[in-house]
Amino acid sequence: MARRVRKSRAGLERWDKLVSCLRLMNFAFNNVRIYPPTHTEVVGAVTKLLETLQPLLEEMEDVGFGFMDEMLYLEGSMTIEETASNQMLVDRFARCRVKYLIFMKGLAKEELQAFFQIMNAEAQKPSDTPPGDLVAKAGLQHIHIVEADLDDVASKSKLARKKTQMDWYQRAVTVLGETQKLLFAGQKADLKPLYRVADDMMATIRTKGCEPFLLLPLAGRALDPHLTHSVNVAVLSCALGELHHLNSGQLQTLCIAAFLHDLGRCIIPVEWTRDPAPLTVFERAVVHQHGNWGFLLLTRNEEIPPQMALLAAHHHSNPLKTSEAEGYEPDVFHRILGLADAYDLALFSDRRYWRKHRQDRVLKSLLRRRERSVEPALAKLLVNLVGLHPVGSLVALDDGRRGLVVRPNLYNPDRPKVWLFDEDMAERAKAMKALAEKTTPTLDPSSAEEPPPKILDLMDLDESGLAFKHSISRVLTPTPGLDLSLLVIRKAEYLLSYAL
Repeated sequence: MARRVRKSRAGLERWDKLVSCLRLMNFAFNNVRIYPPTHTEVVGAVTKLLETLQPLLEEMEDVGFGFMDEMLYLEGSMTIEETASNQMLVDRFARCRVKYLIFMKGLAKEELQAFFQIMNAEAQKPSDTPPGDLVAKAGLQHIHIVEADLDDVASKSKLARKKTQMDWYQRAVTVLGETQKLLFAGQKADLKPLYRVADDMMATIRTKGCEPFLLLPLAGRALDPHLTHSVNVAVLSCALGELHHLNSGQLQTLCIAAFLHDLGRCIIPVEWTRDPAPLTVFERAVVHQHGNWGFLLLTRNEEIPPQMALLAAHHHSNPLKTSEAEGYEPDVFHRILGLADAYDLALFSDRRYWRKHRQDRVLKSLLRRRERSVEPALAKLLVNLVGLHPVGSLVALDDGRRGLVVRPNLYNPDRPKVWLFDEDMAERAKAMKALAEKTTPTLDPSSAEEPPPKILDLMDLDESGLAFKHSISRVLTPTPGLDLSLLVIRKAEYLLSYAL
């Protein structure tokens, strides 16, 4: 389910203006379809829409509307009522493959008129050119479109496999790997696929929340660790940037910088990540140079802003200390990226290259370094984001049962949602045994549909309503025979979707 945000009086006024913009967009679409571009009905609807948008753009720098999953999203909340009253608008954007629409500060009436003409033509007869490219070719600099995947739009069959964030994760790792290979080889790399991946993530997190994304590092442990680390840092950076109230342009810059910040690790063999032995002096020197290599590789590409190359060079430096000798002063991008990198990499020392630690210990280590190398405000945002018992942690409850933390609680970081996988595994084994005893040679027990996972919400109260039913007693270290990654992948349809 999408996030629900608590609104002040000013927030409610902003909400009313956003809903008014939807109604005016409906009028603009209808009028452009019926009348010529210079007709008074068209000009009037576009002028009124611009007048409604202007105060919002002055306050927020940009305004976004989400149109995914046949639902309408405003300011991170799912609006069923607004979707019902603007279903025609949602259908039009779905036909145009528009997943997220952003109006930016400086928007002009001529841009709005051209935009609705392009979208009207696209809704009537889709072209081979993506809508984002059509808007860019028309020179509309203050309107940005995040495109929906073609299979998201075309596949409406109930028999189609439900897509989860794991599909996006694997695509992000593949696109990032292809981009890094071209950049490392010195060839001209097309960054559009990477920008589309970043836009997709940004639009989803801004509208529906980041909760399923937080389980991806656990589910993707079988993939290339260098690539998954960069994708994980991009997810955390985007989520922290959203909590920090960065606008869409800043979030996009931050996401691309996070994807490319560890490009220098291309010089390091992937086999080192699986070697438990400590690094030699030579190997440690190579690892320490990966930031400089990333800077050199990124500066060779003219399409990559110099700011991203600087972030790659300095992402391991202390963001709370300025480096006057190097002429570099850390900014908000550096502080967010550095915190996300430290949390995912869990690097307590440089003696071992890729030694993973429990996320709760990593979080405690970062909190102890507040005001020395971690900005306190960002540390608080990180706790609100992942919880005091971070997502992916194996925990023991007060009644002795084991569980896996699968969702944080934004309002109470100490009380997340826990998946009781032991009970699910026991019931599955019992059901498979019963099915195998009754099955015929034509039936395969493995093809049976698995039930949804048992999720325990630690915010649930007991019968008196004065205390919580259950609490976490301690965090456990996974035993060698327990592969949490495989468990998550088996239940990915539920655990990595917004239905949980």
